[in-house]
Amino acid sequence: MITSPIFGQTTGKLGGKVVDSESGDPVFGTVVIVRSIKAATRSDFDGKYELNLPPGEHTVEFQMIGFATQFKKVTINPETRLSLNVVMGAKLLDTVEVQGRGLENSDSALLALQRKSGIISDGISEESIKKSPDSSAGDVLRRVTGITLVGGKFIFVRGLGERYSNTILNDSIIPSPEPDKRIVPLDLFPAGVIKNIRVSKTASAEDSAEFSGGIVKIETKEYPDNLSLSVSLGVGKNTQVAGHKFKSFNTGDMHNNFGLVSKKQELPDMISGLPKAIPFVEGDRFGGIPGNLMKVGALSFNQEWSPKEEDSPFNKSFSISAGNSFKTEKWGRFGVLAGTTYNRSYSYREEANARFQASNPISLYLKDSNMLRPLNQNNLKIYGEEVLWGNNLNLAYEPKIGQQFFIKTLYSVQSDKTVREGDGANYIDNFNFKSTNLSYISRTIFNNTLGGEHEINAFGSRSHKVEWNVNYALAERDEPNARNQAWSQGGTDLANGFRRLGNNPDGTRYFSNTEDTVRSQSLKYEIPFNQWDGLQSKLKFGISNLDRFKHFEFREIAQRNFNGSDKDYIYPIPGEIIYNPLNYVNGNRKVYERASGNNAYDASQALRAAFTQLEVPILAKLKTIFGVRYEDSYQKTQTYDLKNSWNGFNTSYGCKTNSEEERLLLVRSNICDANNVGIGELRTKDKLPSANVVWELVKDMNLRFGYSQTLTRPDLRELSPFGFAAYFQADRIFGNASLQRTYIHNYDARWEYYLTNTDYIGVGAFFKNLSNPIELVGLPVAGSANLVYKYANAQQATIRGIELDYRRELLWWLKVEANVFFIKSRVDVIDANIYGFIATGQVDPISTYSAYAPTTLNRPLQGQSDFVANFKVDLFVSKSKKHNIGLYYNYFSDRIALVGSDGVPNAIQKGTGTSDVVYIYRHNDRFDFRSSVRNIMNSQFKITQTDPLTGQEYVFQKYRTGLDISFSATYKL
Repeated sequence: MITSPIFGQTTGKLGGKVVDSESGDPVFGTVVIVRSIKAATRSDFDGKYELNLPPGEHTVEFQMIGFATQFKKVTINPETRLSLNVVMGAKLLDTVEVQGRGLENSDSALLALQRKSGIISDGISEESIKKSPDSSAGDVLRRVTGITLVGGKFIFVRGLGERYSNTILNDSIIPSPEPDKRIVPLDLFPAGVIKNIRVSKTASAEDSAEFSGGIVKIETKEYPDNLSLSVSLGVGKNTQVAGHKFKSFNTGDMHNNFGLVSKKQELPDMISGLPKAIPFVEGDRFGGIPGNLMKVGALSFNQEWSPKEEDSPFNKSFSISAGNSFKTEKWGRFGVLAGTTYNRSYSYREEANARFQASNPISLYLKDSNMLRPLNQNNLKIYGEEVLWGNNLNLAYEPKIGQQFFIKTLYSVQSDKTVREGDGANYIDNFNFKSTNLSYISRTIFNNTLGGEHEINAFGSRSHKVEWNVNYALAERDEPNARNQAWSQGGTDLANGFRRLGNNPDGTRYFSNTEDTVRSQSLKYEIPFNQWDGLQSKLKFGISNLDRFKHFEFREIAQRNFNGSDKDYIYPIPGEIIYNPLNYVNGNRKVYERASGNNAYDASQALRAAFTQLEVPILAKLKTIFGVRYEDSYQKTQTYDLKNSWNGFNTSYGCKTNSEEERLLLVRSNICDANNVGIGELRTKDKLPSANVVWELVKDMNLRFGYSQTLTRPDLRELSPFGFAAYFQADRIFGNASLQRTYIHNYDARWEYYLTNTDYIGVGAFFKNLSNPIELVGLPVAGSANLVYKYANAQQATIRGIELDYRRELLWWLKVEANVFFIKSRVDVIDANIYGFIATGQVDPISTYSAYAPTTLNRPLQGQSDFVANFKVDLFVSKSKKHNIGLYYNYFSDRIALVGSDGVPNAIQKGTGTSDVVYIYRHNDRFDFRSSVRNIMNSQFKITQTDPLTGQEYVFQKYRTGLDISFSATYKL
């Protein structure tokens, strides 16, 4: 048994945790008695208990109705703490020092939760997170079986895209700062605030039905039993940044150091103070802004257009957390944990991009005769600066055993400051170009959860349990003052160099903002009872309510030259000279707000849900969990032009109908605009059953089966049909007001063998059938050098796969973890008969179907890899395990990055492996030092398209990110 000193006390302390041997859940209400001194206490909702005892030997008695009473002998020493963890009905657990409010932060405890869970799940604990080189939840999750990370932010679970997953923070659904996604980017959560992450891969009635790949449950750290303090400092550098000049730009004041937006970056008050229905354009008293005020507005903008060179910077990191709990006889227990973590990193990469079209897009059936013709080519130099700042505050109060209240607050900020310098060619309009783009994007998320857990002893011999929470969350994405400069060279300019483009997007400024608010409440009630053979069972039911509101808007500020042409300016004359403030004063140049059509949307979702779930063991070793969930969802998206925001009729987007036939009739009657493709409105009512079976074949071996019906709804942005491009020569993406929700049937099976409390072997298989999956498809745009994409419902899809998981300490100095999965999927994009009507011109040209031109009628799911593997090796130099070397490897095979159309093949991201190495030295219980190298092979990320006729492979996008080298030190109290 391990003890720890408790200074200032003449007695000793006994504490620990009581868990259920069958479910692995904490057992609250267990009576802990020491009869020799007439002392007693009860375990709380975490199964935790604590007693002050005099030195000497004692017999401790654990009593709980429904369990056999257990007796344990302990020896208490003065001014020491002894931990005794007990499994009711099973053997004594290994005794360990109690470090926190729960044991779910260790690998062994998380594996125990997985073992006793009624559903199929995987996860990663705080213990593993601390060992890894990962800085965010996204990086952490790519180590979990069946998960791949896309774009460093969004996860694919079992080959399904981010739309088929859901993120839960402290048991509450959270909003997303992204304007085009419902799922929150996981790089917003610093690894330093996370207690554990669990991924549920089969559905249960008590969880949200809006998933198929999995539900990602992130739990932040909780307050400790005793005073704790941890401080960490780190420094590092990227190899592609080191040794070179770095380019950046001034973004304002100290706000940017913490990832926030400063006042200097926002739209000037002269413009933002106007009603949004009044655009910033010059006019007379009958409309518009007086000329003198237009000049004042033009002068109030930041006039920095070009990046500045500076010495290559170092990456920096810092974190501090502190917590304690206070127990009084009168008022009960109070607990607090507060922490902040800060990371600032720099990157540089050279990226090649190209876009293509089919030279002969005559028919789907002649696709093999097509050749690819380039639309544009763009070589980019990208300088990036990222800030990740996370803060968490957790408060808890237990007035008495069995009654607990808590407040969990997270405020996290992530920002990207980016300089893009482009050099390429436009093959449609036959000119070469150079471009510079300065952008700053700040994403914030605030999440506050008030909740409680309560024991009710008024019914029967076993306590009922009530859980509730009220949650408020706000996510915001702010992109202020993104600036573009562009130069072209073509025709007679070939001998005279590059000249200013002189029109959109040259000299434009782009401002956008997204706010996503979620208010939710939930209530769950659990009734334990014994079934016919006296085995413990549970009936659980509950209700939940979610209201979501999302607003997005963007504004473009352009320039007009009234004294000659901007094309008279030769590269590299910068914007600081061309857009000199004197030119605005003397009237040679004017600034105005570009009329860009629909540039805003308001969206909302009201979701009401209820569930009932019954957990009944048929036999002592055969447990069943049946349930049904009812969800009633209403989504609406209103897309509009800000200048029409005063007109309520205009802001109700659509022809006031969601019937395609009615819409076509209204268009032909000139009542509705032909570009109005339907109201962005979706109402669904679904009853969704789920069933899970857990059979303990032999000791430490489980066989699981699961079936469930789940769904995924369109993101609110996807119901808004407008589109925009992020920078010059970027692709444009449109929404679709006619999208329908995807309905999914899930079938799962898994065999599990728990060799020890940390060693494990698992083999799983799954099959999913999706109706109306939502996919991003390309659209033909004649005479354009840029591609256009649109969200659309495919006809159906299937996905099947096998997962393998192995964790084993082979020797005292060698521990191996490996997980791999194999997946196959198929999407039937559109019915062949419907496509035949489209291809032969038998579909009304104003119908939404007329724009669909898939290159293939069936293909794998977008973003799905056939094979994904994760490997980890832990090496220890000595049995004291002071020196630890961790080797990590992650690999995903080829996957579709973008779906082709109109004869253009799919863009395929080539399979890529990344390797990391971490060295940790634990000097003592208080100090540890670590160094890490991420991406030690400097892997290339590459997307290609293959010419259907010649078989030649063309680069769609490729780049390398370099190696990230870091050093850090941590002090713990």
